[in-house]
Amino acid sequence: MIHIVEWMPEAEITFNENIEYLAKKWNLEVIISFLDRVDEVINHIGENPFLYPSYKEYKDVRKCPVTKQITLFYRIKETQIHLLTFWNNFQHPDRLKL
Repeated sequence: MIHIVEWMPEAEITFNENIEYLAKKWNLEVIISFLDRVDEVINHIGENPFLYPSYKEYKDVRKCPVTKQITLFYRIKETQIHLLTFWNNFQHPDRLKL
């Protein structure tokens, strides 16, 4: 069963921030690679939402590594998947609000 993937506002913001960072610091090839990887993990999540582990005390939130620097957090709601945020792993974990 394929689930409907919905981008929450914070996911849109953090995704765009990552693209902006890549555009400033890297090249088009790196941006395309990141976009391809995001598409890949979202497709995996849509096909099998329980593929990735739960996140600590938030048992209803799952975490998916996009790259070694970025983790995607998402929540499963019946037939929907809510993308919550694209988290930069170099930030202090106390700043993560889900």
